[in-house]
Formats: sequence, C-alpha cells, structure tokens
Amino acid sequence: MQELSSNNAFDVMQRLLVLPETCPVHPDEHLVQLPGKEPFCRKCAALRIAERNNDWVLRRSWVEYRHSFHDNLMHDSIFDDVTTKGCTFDSYVVAAGTEAAANKQKARHIAGKYLDRGYLPNTIFTGNPGAGKTHLAMAMAAAVNEHIQPDASCLFVSVNELIRRIKDSFSNKQSPYTEEHMTRLLGLANLLVLDDLGSEASFRRNTNEASDWVQQVLFGILNKRHGRTIITTNLTSTQLTDIYNPKLLSRMYLGVKKNDTIIKFSETDDMRKELF
Repeated sequence: MQELSSNNAFDVMQRLLVLPETCPVHPDEHLVQLPGKEPFCRKCAALRIAERNNDWVLRRSWVEYRHSFHDNLMHDSIFDDVTTKGCTFDSYVVAAGTEAAANKQKARHIAGKYLDRGYLPNTIFTGNPGAGKTHLAMAMAAAVNEHIQPDASCLFVSVNELIRRIKDSFSNKQSPYTEEHMTRLLGLANLLVLDDLGSEASFRRNTNEASDWVQQVLFGILNKRHGRTIITTNLTSTQLTDIYNPKLLSRMYLGVKKNDTIIKFSETDDMRKELF
C-alpha cells in the first residue's frame, strides 16, 4: 500500500467540505465530505483506524505467543529423523494384548498427567532398539503440546544430534546451537524429550563412558529442569551407571518410580525388521 506524502495528505485535507450536519455519535463534530464520496465523521474514522490497528497488534501478538510456546515443538526441536515429527498415539499401531499395546496405554496415561503443570516426575523409556520408544515419547510431547492450557513449550531433542550441533558451534560463530543457548532453551521447556540417551557415548571409539564435557552439558540442562523430562534409552540402569556420574543420574531419575514412570520394552521386537 502506497502511503500518502505529507503534501498529498495536506491536499486531501484542503479538499474536505465541512457540512452543517453533525455526527449522531459525536454531536459536537460536523460531518465532512470529499468530492464524490459519502460524508463521514472524522472522530468515527479515527476510531475505526485505531480499532483496525489494535486488531492487527492483537493478532500479531497471538501469532508470536503461539510461536513462543505451541509452535516450539516443530520449530525448535532437534530431530535426527524428520519422520519423528509425525509420530502420534494414533500412528503407533500395535496388536492388542501385547507389551507394546500396554506401553502405549501407559504412555498415554502419563501424558495426561503432564497436562498438570504440578506433575514433575521424569519418565524413562528403556529396552530393545526399534520397539517404539522414540515414537511414544514424541506422541506424549505432541499430546501435551496440543492440550495443555495455557500453551506451554514442549521440545523433542535427539541427544546425539544435540551434541553434534553444539560441537559445530565451536567453529561456527553464526550457529544458534551454542552450549549456553541450548542449555537455557532446554532447561526452561515445560516438557522435554531427550531421545536416545547413551548413544553419544556408544559412538566413541575407545570407551563407552560419556565424556566429561557431554555430562556437563546434560547436567546443565537437567539441573535447570527439576523434572518433567522424558528420556529414551536402549541401555539398562546398570549400563547407565557405567556411563554417567551419580549426580547426573540423580537428575535423570528425578521422581521416577519403577511401576509408574518407567516404560520398559523387553518383549517387543524391533519394528523395523519388517522392512527387510
């Protein structure tokens, strides 16, 4: 839209014809008219313009609010497999009466609890690779993201990809994935999924123990959170103890109870085997 220059605006004002009739809303204001146009009240016109501007501000504020919270899950999460974005409870199709079906129901139940901001325990998915831990963890995050009121920030993060991006920021000064930024972003999320914990250690050549720096990053995130973290791992508690120091483990296990917030896959086969 082309804006009027000050000269053009002055010309328009000069062409206004002041009528003897007054505005029914503003009796002290005479109607005015441009040649060939309908008469109008300047005060009413100013109010309509203010209302339109205010409506635009409100709509823009709503868009920014939704992006700051509801839209975080898709915009700010870190996936190593983009298909994970579409994982929901409905898309996790399993046979009735199986371990996978029971775990799906348990995950749905815990997701419902996370709608209460006062519910703090972490949740741990553990067991066989490919059984659906990542799928259900993302489904939980998506369900909470959609239904929690008011909106809250939910994030899904592949641990291995997170560590890779933070390392890349060391040499890329333009990277948004600095350790400081990611620690703050993930630490403040209302609900966080840390996917495939332990993989960042298993990729090392010489030892399965996570590096001091990796543990520092994970501790920095979990230490800010005080709960409401969903963790998926292929490792047992014994293996996790071999990899991580006790202080970090205590943050991982915050509020975790064996029969309540641990979802274990011991009988479910790797679903990806069906592809070959």
